[in-house]
Amino acid sequence: MGGERPPPGRTGRLIVRCRVSIFQSMDRVPLFPLGLVLLPRMPLPLHIFEERYRVMFDYCIGEEKPFGVVLQTGTTLQEVGCLAQVENVINRYGDGRLDVLAVGTERFRVTATHEDKPYLEAEVEIIHDRDPGDRDSINLASLARSAMDDLQEFARVAGYTVDTAVIRNLDYEELSFLMATTDVFSTGEKQELLEMQCTATRIKRATQALGESRKRRAMLHRIRKVLDTPEDEDLTHRFN
Repeated sequence: MGGERPPPGRTGRLIVRCRVSIFQSMDRVPLFPLGLVLLPRMPLPLHIFEERYRVMFDYCIGEEKPFGVVLQTGTTLQEVGCLAQVENVINRYGDGRLDVLAVGTERFRVTATHEDKPYLEAEVEIIHDRDPGDRDSINLASLARSAMDDLQEFARVAGYTVDTAVIRNLDYEELSFLMATTDVFSTGEKQELLEMQCTATRIKRATQALGESRKRRAMLHRIRKVLDTPEDEDLTHRFN
């Protein structure tokens, strides 16, 4: 693999009738398989060391072109991935290696692949969430308001810092993907959220998961307080 990342409440029932999705074809884009799921607006620090990917990133940086990140599991590549744009070249080493910071932009589905270059390329179609329609947009707005509150409460319990103003300015789809970037989801679950094309479904799924995680974290905090143990101590041995 050509790059590695540096170490780094439930709502009521909602029925959404989603309309047909919008697709937009693109010319070939370089593919960068990784063992993670990139989501829109998610930062992606990378260390590029393989020769083929040095060539690829020289092209993307020089031409200001995006590349596509797809989840690789063993020898299998997922069909749905996320485009990324290089925002900053942090380091260029004498031997050609690179440290870059990229950011996820739009989702895509691979329609064809090409292997006539040192790196894999793909023809892709851009995918978006379906339009819920005017009536269901009212339900979506209510769900999003509740989700914003849940996200901020989760951040408080988890010890994260969030910018309230930034969250309030996100559109519903952006909010749903911000919630999906949290550490409560497995890689497989993040891939499912990436592939979803209904904003309300994604928000509801993320809200439920954040709510359950928040409750577990709060309970663990209370247990630590009773046992008078530091936050970073593993409590497993206490219950063996």
